[in-house]
Amino acid sequence: MNKLKILKTAKHLVSLLVQGDYDELISLSNGIRLQASEMKKALAEYPATFIMPDNIVFEDFDVIEIAESDPPKYSVDIDLWSEEEGRSDLTLQTTMIESEKEIMAVEIDDIHVL
Repeated sequence: MNKLKILKTAKHLVSLLVQGDYDELISLSNGIRLQASEMKKALAEYPATFIMPDNIVFEDFDVIEIAESDPPKYSVDIDLWSEEEGRSDLTLQTTMIESEKEIMAVEIDDIHVL
């Protein structure tokens, strides 16, 4: 498991969400699972202003290797942060897929309260 690559991918995804760059998120995920409108709706329905958290936060998220996947895949849950409450109840659920690129291939599985 390449934790550094997972960390870099997680930071990139959160940054895109905070910026509202749903088109780039769709490009990264090839439109698999959530669509841009669904991501935008999930964030809009939560009463908060989302922010990029401190780097230390990215040392604490759930990564589960998906057994017998080729290429290797990981289920990664990333807490989202807001100006109003710090760590919010909203979680970005992704599947990250090993690739030769600096940022892993991703599937955005869900954005919801966990």
